[in-house]
Amino acid sequence: MTELIETEVKIEINNLEGFVAKLLENGTVFKDKDFQRTVRMDTPGLDLEKRKVFLRVRSGLGNTVTLKVKKEENKNYKLRDEYETEVKDINVLTQIFTILGFSKHFVMEKYRANYSYEGVEISVDELPFGIYVEFEGTKEGINNALKVFGLDKTKRITVTYWHIFDEIKKKNPSLGENIVFPKGYKSKLMVL
Repeated sequence: MTELIETEVKIEINNLEGFVAKLLENGTVFKDKDFQRTVRMDTPGLDLEKRKVFLRVRSGLGNTVTLKVKKEENKNYKLRDEYETEVKDINVLTQIFTILGFSKHFVMEKYRANYSYEGVEISVDELPFGIYVEFEGTKEGINNALKVFGLDKTKRITVTYWHIFDEIKKKNPSLGENIVFPKGYKSKLMVL
């Protein structure tokens, strides 16, 4: 099991090709790409969410179970205690958690490309509602990366994709509660 304090920010990207080119021009190291499917679990009464605790299983390049606990309110960074480990079978683990009472499930799909730049992990995420870049590292490293890649630090996002989706649903309630791509969707990120 790995424990760490996760420090990250997100920024919405309007020009995917231009941003990826800028990453490569400035010496980032490409690591990998994948399609991720996350199942966030809670009790029917959303008891974990009320305690600012986030439990998920995720498939992609590897299967993981993660528990995140919100540390503090911070307008500049998303700060969480994070506990994560690889698991062999996320379907079995999902069933175990369901039997234990975490029977409320939310699904999120995304395409992700991972890069590294001077100790900062950079993930470009394509979701059904937009394209975002996520910077994870030290506060100083994140601020430096935002500057190097020409991103406006006042546009930083410090909430989860679930929170962004909740705001989008206020304008379009018919979207449902899961973040999933329509059948036959062709990813822009995976062809770069």
